[in-house]
Amino acid sequence: MSPRAAVRSRTFCCCIPVRAGVILLSLLGFLGGGAVSAVGIISLKKSSGAEKSLIIQIVVYVLLCVISLLGLIGGIGRKLLLVRIYFGMLVFHLAFSVGGGIFAIYRVFKDSPNYITECLLGKESDPNAQKTCEQGASLLKGLMITVFILFWALETWACVIVHNYNRQLEEEEATRSVVKDTEAW
Repeated sequence: MSPRAAVRSRTFCCCIPVRAGVILLSLLGFLGGGAVSAVGIISLKKSSGAEKSLIIQIVVYVLLCVISLLGLIGGIGRKLLLVRIYFGMLVFHLAFSVGGGIFAIYRVFKDSPNYITECLLGKESDPNAQKTCEQGASLLKGLMITVFILFWALETWACVIVHNYNRQLEEEEATRSVVKDTEAW
């Protein structure tokens, strides 16, 4: 048997191995994508006006759930092909998520007057109702933008971690095929 060359184990956050990061992030993506899509399906039944953007978001998070399951299997099993597919699909998902998120944010801003009108129904006698409803709509806009930006930042970070793990697995694969000739003398 020939001795194997050592492959540098990549880390993120100074000391956490990228393999653990891939497993953790894919697990979070699987559970989070499933939970968000379930909440989206429940909200779809009660929704009025923003069904298209909600359906797009449901599709995005169901897709994230499936992609993350693939990444979880690849990370646990140290399967280079699955990790490569996970990385490619994660990058595609990020682009799709950004597009869908921008559309959802656009719809919230466009439908904001409708939300305020619905909020004011039956509250004409309350002098603070207009201000309260406008503040609620503003809070919804700010919260939605913040949540999307946080999700996109986390997913971008996940892409970097998965890419680093992909490179580490490639190096490990390359060192397996190196044969040292110690009897050349």
